[in-house]
Amino acid sequence: MGSYRSQDEALTGLARQLTDAYGEARTREDQDFACEAIAEYLSEFREIAPSEALLALLDLPLTVETYPLVDDAQVTLAARGPAVVGLLLAASMGEVYDPAGPAAERAAETIGLLRTDEASAGLCGVLCADTDGWLKPAAVEALIGLGAAAEADLLTVLDDPEGGDWAAIALERLRRQREHGDRLAGEDRGDANEEAIGQGRGDEGTAATGAAGLPGAAPAPGDVL
Repeated sequence: MGSYRSQDEALTGLARQLTDAYGEARTREDQDFACEAIAEYLSEFREIAPSEALLALLDLPLTVETYPLVDDAQVTLAARGPAVVGLLLAASMGEVYDPAGPAAERAAETIGLLRTDEASAGLCGVLCADTDGWLKPAAVEALIGLGAAAEADLLTVLDDPEGGDWAAIALERLRRQREHGDRLAGEDRGDANEEAIGQGRGDEGTAATGAAGLPGAAPAPGDVL
């Protein structure tokens, strides 16, 4: 594994190198070589590569040659179910190697490939995760976007010390949305985020538009609460 500390780290590093190799290729021959190497990587390591490695492949420029590779990476990520939602949500909010690249948007698209029950379970997992909280408002917005399908999962985490208050906010928003429509629920969005436990990254800014493809408008990193 060379200088890498683990197999996962090595596989992620290799995926990043292969993605960069395609992006930096100056000839069609070099591009074809990089595509073949990525296809071999997926064939050999698809099942054991960490999700971070597959996420790195989402940075590939989209061409006729790379489309099946990107699609393969997205489908493989989505097949991992709720466990990958936190990583994909963070990526969709800009926590990627190249924030200007396509990986963030493709991460949001990948969340959309999950079954609704898987997305709901994964987003509730984000609410309950012992993190600094900056992803939690984004998870709330995405859960609101799932509608009534998310309510059962939200009810199961109401007593969770990390996620309970956030789940209560989401359930209240869903109730208002059901009773009064999207207009009133939208009016509550800012207040709900500001009331939520003070777990965000500080009070530096206000909520921003979320990543494309996610239900609702999620706050961006650094702009939560």
